[in-house]
Amino acid sequence: MKDFLENHGLWILLAAAVISALLAAASLTGFSAPANVINILATPFRIAGSAGAAWFNDRQERYRDVTELMAENEALKKRVAEMEEAVRQAESDSDENRRLRQLLDLREQRRDLSDLETALITEYSVTNWTASLTLDKGSMHGVETGDCVMDATGAVVGVVSQTGTNWCTALTLIDTDTSIGAQVFRTKELGVAKGGFALMESGRLRLDYLPADCKLLSGDLVVTSGLGGFFPAGLVIGTVEEVLRDDSGSAAYAILAPKVNAADLTQVVIIKSFDIVT
Repeated sequence: MKDFLENHGLWILLAAAVISALLAAASLTGFSAPANVINILATPFRIAGSAGAAWFNDRQERYRDVTELMAENEALKKRVAEMEEAVRQAESDSDENRRLRQLLDLREQRRDLSDLETALITEYSVTNWTASLTLDKGSMHGVETGDCVMDATGAVVGVVSQTGTNWCTALTLIDTDTSIGAQVFRTKELGVAKGGFALMESGRLRLDYLPADCKLLSGDLVVTSGLGGFFPAGLVIGTVEEVLRDDSGSAAYAILAPKVNAADLTQVVIIKSFDIVT
């Protein structure tokens, strides 16, 4: 019955309306017919008309229900989106607070780092030839070429290579043009940490100019030496992964894993000036 009404409901309503109109016309024109016959003939159409009207009303109710459900669904989607945005903002605020706490701790521990500038990373670029960051601070903020860039924990990220008014470019540790005086924390052996083409893809760098009989072990911590006054001493560069001998056998070098991966950072700290500790 339900399927029949859905397929033919409108036609039934139309037929009922026509029959009702004919009966009304017959009554007005004085057409006489036995009342019983007329009612017998009209009853199926009245029933069908009532059923059709009920079907039509049911359709209206369904439409209203569907419309209300769609409106409620849209409201719920909007509410969920607002809640998700609030969660993302809370996570962002939490990360920012963590970085600020780390920076405050660093300032307390490293009072020789007298002038620091926080900067956001606006671009991270890696090619076959270079690995660099673009930062949102430049000469108007006192940033200069050669300034050391680190994260909030004091680990070296790279070196400023170019400055603009409100931006600068920093070469990361694995860039082939990066070269930093380094020292093995445990053994005090000195070397130069530098990037290399063969190591860039794996995110590694070398510690060169080590003596052939060096006693480095895998996991040894390597920090900045501070020699020459270009960088503060004691900033973490990375850890030793492997010690190798050069072709002549007269010197050794180590493969280092940087302490931080520049691709994972959103903010860094630029050391604009520092006190040389002797």
